[in-house]
Amino acid sequence: MTTGSVNLLDCTLRDGGYYNAWDFDADLAESYFEQLALGGVNIIEIGFRFTDQSKFYGPFAHTSEEFLATLNLPEGPTYGVMLNASDYLTDAMEDDIHRNFVPASESPISLVRIAAHIRQIPECGPLIARLKELGYMVGLNIMQISQADDEKVRELVRTIEEDFVDFEALYFADSLGNMRPEDVRRVVELLREQSDKAIGFHGHDNICLGVSNSLCAIEAGATWVDATITGMGRGAGNTQTEYLAIELKNRGLSDLKCLHIHQAATGEFSAMQKDYGWGTNLYYYEAGLRAVHPSYVQQMLQTDRFEPIDILSMISTLGDSDHNLSYSEKNIESAFASFLNKPHGTTEMKGRWTGRPVVLIAGGPNARRHSKAIEAFAHRNQALKLAVNANDFYDPSQVDGIVCVHPARLLSYLRKKDWAHVPLYTSLAAMPDDVAGDIEKRTEVVDYGVCVEADRFETLGDGCYIPSPLAAGVALAMALDANASQVFLAGFDGFDGMAREYREMQSLLDQAAEAGCQISSLTETHFHVPMASLYGVA
Repeated sequence: MTTGSVNLLDCTLRDGGYYNAWDFDADLAESYFEQLALGGVNIIEIGFRFTDQSKFYGPFAHTSEEFLATLNLPEGPTYGVMLNASDYLTDAMEDDIHRNFVPASESPISLVRIAAHIRQIPECGPLIARLKELGYMVGLNIMQISQADDEKVRELVRTIEEDFVDFEALYFADSLGNMRPEDVRRVVELLREQSDKAIGFHGHDNICLGVSNSLCAIEAGATWVDATITGMGRGAGNTQTEYLAIELKNRGLSDLKCLHIHQAATGEFSAMQKDYGWGTNLYYYEAGLRAVHPSYVQQMLQTDRFEPIDILSMISTLGDSDHNLSYSEKNIESAFASFLNKPHGTTEMKGRWTGRPVVLIAGGPNARRHSKAIEAFAHRNQALKLAVNANDFYDPSQVDGIVCVHPARLLSYLRKKDWAHVPLYTSLAAMPDDVAGDIEKRTEVVDYGVCVEADRFETLGDGCYIPSPLAAGVALAMALDANASQVFLAGFDGFDGMAREYREMQSLLDQAAEAGCQISSLTETHFHVPMASLYGVA
């Protein structure tokens, strides 16, 4: 076990579950328990106690007593679980506790930690009291403490000391991965000024300071520190148990048996890291510096929809917004939807394309495959050709304009010299100042307002309301406003019918059609729209 007063808490299965929905193989878990127990890690946090039953999560998201009974938990470590305060701070708190927690004497779990955002801390007193009544040790984790000034921290701790029952550990987390050693030291000292409780620290590794910050916390007086095997955890991940164990042992702060811990780190978790890709990189580092929640980066990296410049631009944009600190399961596009909130632009589109068909060219493989036929069709029918976002296969000299409202994609587009003279259709009010400045330098810009509002498709002449932040929605609204005779889609190949992207686009197409837009597809598509003859004689 760790010697002295330092408690090393490993929370690999709890925090690592953000990558695999807490669906760890039982054999992997039991090997992990065994190696950490042999290595002398004295606290192992097994998982969460989620209350959400509406979606699939693996067993380590709920860590039910029934499931725990199936595990072979070695003697030695203290075992714990974590709950999110937001799950339990409801009118159903008492029922949820009764349903999810038996008395500690009847459970292999001895420790329950509560993860609470700063604004939730004052409400946590009754929850702590109830868990203490059941006999559990309790830890309270203050999330995103880096966003609070010193007086706010003092105020929170005074509330905890004056109004809450006593509990075992007062934690703070470097939730956004942007704290430096001097920040960690300052917070530990602030907490110690106000409280005699054991102080704990949960470090993230966004800017490669997880181990350094953890050691600094200990030097400043923290006696509990978190870590995970290979750093597995949300976003860039956490302080690495295997590295921290070496430092603790070398500094005489533990008698951990590092070989066993390293065996856990070099086995299946190492292979999982290659598959899932946690660990710091340029994106997490930049997000940490800008205080952007790491889950945004994790989501962007787990899809193939974004180029590196897109991700970096999104981080920059989020860093300047009110969305950077919090994260929900809404996709990254939804985060940007709030920027598209100006329904009026400066260009009136009414009647601009009266009687003329419009071909919208997206980036699907079928647009590349049939590009010459698409050009011939447009020429034959005197159709206006609009690219929906820039692509790398269509000749920009062959299009009449590009529709783009996504700041990151616009940055990428603005750097494409061969697209420099293509008229741009966008919403200037939705762009960050630096992007808007680059746009205004162009020779021809159509400023068409965009506001995203769920289940609403409406044209206003100089702008529109659309249900999702898609350039295709803006293009369809403009075509309707401009009185185009028909809209033909090309390269809108579509996605798997279960994909969120598919549902978003299909809903958009349906609402545009209901508003009077005549839509058909020139190339094969999974979307439910009428087909037009690309190769037949018009």
